[in-house]
Amino acid sequence: MNLRKLKIYFDTSPALGLLRARSAPYVIDFLNRQFKQPGQIAIPRSELLSNLSLYLDDIRDADPDAMGNSAEAYLREWCSSDARWLRRFIEADRDEEVFQLTPYTEDVFAFLDQVLERDLDFVATESRLKMIIETLADLVVGASDDPKKRLAHLKAERDRLQEEIEQIERDGRISKYRPAQIRERFSNAVLLLRQLQGDFRAVEDSFREITTQVLQRQRQGADSRGEILEFALDHEDLLKQEDQGVSFDEFVKLILSPKQTQRLEEIVREVRQIPELSKQREGLEAVRNMITVLQVEAEKVMRTNQNLSATLRRLLDARAFAERKRVSGLLDDIQSLATELRGRPEDETLGLSLDLTAGIESPFRRSFWVEPPRFESVDLSDFQPDDESRQDVFENFAALKHLDWNRLRDQIKHLLSVEDAPSLAELLELHPVSSGLVEVIGYLQIAAEDGHRIDTTDRQEIVVSADDPDATDYLVTVPRVTFVPPKRKRRRKPR
Repeated sequence: MNLRKLKIYFDTSPALGLLRARSAPYVIDFLNRQFKQPGQIAIPRSELLSNLSLYLDDIRDADPDAMGNSAEAYLREWCSSDARWLRRFIEADRDEEVFQLTPYTEDVFAFLDQVLERDLDFVATESRLKMIIETLADLVVGASDDPKKRLAHLKAERDRLQEEIEQIERDGRISKYRPAQIRERFSNAVLLLRQLQGDFRAVEDSFREITTQVLQRQRQGADSRGEILEFALDHEDLLKQEDQGVSFDEFVKLILSPKQTQRLEEIVREVRQIPELSKQREGLEAVRNMITVLQVEAEKVMRTNQNLSATLRRLLDARAFAERKRVSGLLDDIQSLATELRGRPEDETLGLSLDLTAGIESPFRRSFWVEPPRFESVDLSDFQPDDESRQDVFENFAALKHLDWNRLRDQIKHLLSVEDAPSLAELLELHPVSSGLVEVIGYLQIAAEDGHRIDTTDRQEIVVSADDPDATDYLVTVPRVTFVPPKRKRRRKPR
């Protein structure tokens, strides 16, 4: 942890964005009621939208100024690239989109669980210290390959157990946890369970990121089938070999084992009968549903991994079929031509004749020669960036703002409703740049895609003001862009 990492995290973290939001208590409370309390992983849009509408009505009765937007607008905002508090997607077995908590929102719940200790009025220091000592002791034994040390540990455990057995048989006395100790240990178990549920999002996102990159490489068409397959399998193997992947595989074996599941069910049943925990309703409910929830979570992550395998199969099948079809057609053409040429004498005079007319153009139609712009050639082959340079580049990259393409198009549409054929400079006078130079580039991209007029022979100078008063303003020169209504746009071929 250092100052630079902290600054980047505080500037870019969606989790901190949620905690800083004015409506954070309401948003977190609603998401907790919908996802965490009932143990829901994914909720259909219609259900979540209806529940959010009812929730907004309830809180506005108590506080009319709280959360004034519509339920639809809030769901759209929470899924936006700026917020990233919810993930919206469509599952294969559903007809409508579903919503799921993102890893950033899971981090918020984990943080609040630790800070608030919702079920207890104290911090479980004693049980946590014992847990730390037992974990470290187990680590020392498990990490050693010394047979003598392992035998000494097992004999000590045997002696301790034998002594406890003899004491119970002798006088029937047993040492029982105090009520505070029981609640402490139960609180620790519930907290770890909630953190475990949140950890699934990170594993699932890792598999989904690989699938997304495979699809992007497929659409770009620059890589061969072997290169795409190698990329996907290498990244999948790397993920499974990392501590996160190895731990998840062992967890799946444990939670899906019938023997372990039966043992866990018996433990949960006995925990719910402990009198000292009768008031811990929320924690008991979480423990009661833990087996089902954890199995569903594990299956969902494995289903995401299966989607990667299915994507690779479709990629290979489609590309292989097209390749086989093309090669088969070429072979048929070669065979047909060979059949036609069979028996003909070899022709040593091969040539090409073109039936064309001379194209005559007036030389006065040509423009005068203009010296092309010269760009400085920088040799980067010997450049070795240090950690500080990398950090600077990453900070600049993290500071880039996301472009809202719908907002940019709406601003063009608004200006066209009051002006006839306005220029890019006029648009920026009415709607100043809020995302820096990248927003100007965004307008140029929209003009090219939507068929507005771009005159590359004329230039326009535009001043881009910086958000920071201490930063420098930019004067950029761009081709003259004229925005026209849809009915006057010239259709452009897709690029």
